Amino acid sequence: MPVNYEQLRTQLKNAGQTLRLRHDAFNRAANQYETELRAEAENADLRERINAALAEKPETRCALPREEAIDTSHPLPPLPPVQIRLLACDGSQISPSRHDEISFGLINTAVVELIIHSGQTPRIITRTKLLPFDDLPSENLLGVQRDAAEKRFLAEIAAQTAHDITTFALTDGPLELFTDTPEMQGQDLLKAEYLEALMELAAHKIPAAGYIDRPRSDPVLRMLDLLRTGSAKEDKNPGADDSMLFSRLLAPGERSAVFGMNSRLNRDLGKDLRLCFFYMNIGRPGHPYISRVELPAWAAEESFIPDLLHAVLMEQCRVLGGHPYPFILHRAHESAVVTFAEKEEIKTRLLREMTTNGLTPPEKSNKQIAKDLIGDR
Repeated sequence: MPVNYEQLRTQLKNAGQTLRLRHDAFNRAANQYETELRAEAENADLRERINAALAEKPETRCALPREEAIDTSHPLPPLPPVQIRLLACDGSQISPSRHDEISFGLINTAVVELIIHSGQTPRIITRTKLLPFDDLPSENLLGVQRDAAEKRFLAEIAAQTAHDITTFALTDGPLELFTDTPEMQGQDLLKAEYLEALMELAAHKIPAAGYIDRPRSDPVLRMLDLLRTGSAKEDKNPGADDSMLFSRLLAPGERSAVFGMNSRLNRDLGKDLRLCFFYMNIGRPGHPYISRVELPAWAAEESFIPDLLHAVLMEQCRVLGGHPYPFILHRAHESAVVTFAEKEEIKTRLLREMTTNGLTPPEKSNKQIAKDLIGDR
């Protein structure tokens, strides 16, 4: 028995006590932030004070108030009885491993098209790309390449479809492409392609939307810190985030006000493409569950779009019953995921091609062979 449960017994007991203390600290912090949010919503000089604070620290990543009061809660609007086209894209990847017989990378993306109130079966389109062997990316860079591939594929399919009905282009996770990493140095072409995809969607008046399940970011808390102290606190309790605040502010089915975002990455985007976001409570009475939805500024400024997106996403979340999550994003994930069996089949075909071209297929690394002998104990 490799795990020493006798040694863990006291540690687990202490961990339970620590979690209790953290929970109580979160509640106290949530009370404080809720009070501050409601008080700041009444202040006429709110935007001027934020602008003044950001003039001193422009790189601060935080939420920005827009036209509506920051403590606004919107009830769930009815879903109109008209056809609405949903395009959802997700991707998966095979990361190169030096321990396999042959190290290779692959990106698989899928778009699901669903027309609400049409009675039509969803359409699924997939695209699979084997990465060049002379420039295999790191796992982190491969993840960014996959994100960019999702947006490009989504924009291409959106451009091919008719534009006679309202359409939303959905992805799982943030819309923002995080480029402030060492892996992204010199990846200007990748950034340009990502931006071009967002611009193409905007040109066709198709709102892009990123759905973040169980978000753990804190831009609204950082905005409140900025207003109170002039700086966004970096030493919050681990796990303190916006969800703990909006689980108190939003009743089941409601969404928050739409916020802007201050960040260097966001400022690099054109004014119309700068990302905004709102929170939704997709839970049930007594059991809040907060998700975040990102959309570009041009779509946020069209008053009907946030409301319609709110209604569409809630309707999609209801499909999965007690574990709400947009069904069309779930289908996109199912369609895009590369299984272990598929990875092994691709690898087998690659090794066969090596033999066909007069090469001797290599073996797995000795480390991997030894691990395979252990198996799933």
